[in-house]
Amino acid sequence: MALSHAVMVMTMTPVHMAHGGAELNVIGLTISLHIAGMYALSPVVGRLADRLGRVPVLVAGQAILLCSTVVSGLAGHSHAVTTVGLVLLGLGWSFALVSASTLLAESLEADRRADAQGLSDLVMNLCGAGGGALSGVLVGAYGFGTLNAVAATLTVVVVVFTARTWRLSRAEAGEPAGRD
Repeated sequence: MALSHAVMVMTMTPVHMAHGGAELNVIGLTISLHIAGMYALSPVVGRLADRLGRVPVLVAGQAILLCSTVVSGLAGHSHAVTTVGLVLLGLGWSFALVSASTLLAESLEADRRADAQGLSDLVMNLCGAGGGALSGVLVGAYGFGTLNAVAATLTVVVVVFTARTWRLSRAEAGEPAGRD
């Protein structure tokens, strides 16, 4: 959840678009569509997490985030392609946040949930702040493509960690490893 949030916050898209000559109304529309990607389908994402499972939806979110970084990183100054990348970023964040939050809440006893969620929110926001600060440095020093490459790397870290943790938890539960 925390690294997915960092990836989402690491966007320097409005600055990148402005440097590419985008007008304020185009940047505003892009950000509006990004925010719609974050929240508009949350009920659908929640149902998918219930139906398919938390981990598959979390991994799907990472796949969407990875697609976002590729699309955005290769967009150059195409405002339409950049907008697609940012909408994917919002949607991937939604998949990651809804599934990870649900996974966290249901994995704890009721008397520990509020403290754990508070700590989770703290870590998530610290990662977001770090990602936001790092993104300006990365774009300034290396460009928008490098920023997206770093964001993609964080996404891959989440996928590897999730797969490893899921396999270990299934092995401890005595479930077969072949049907992940």
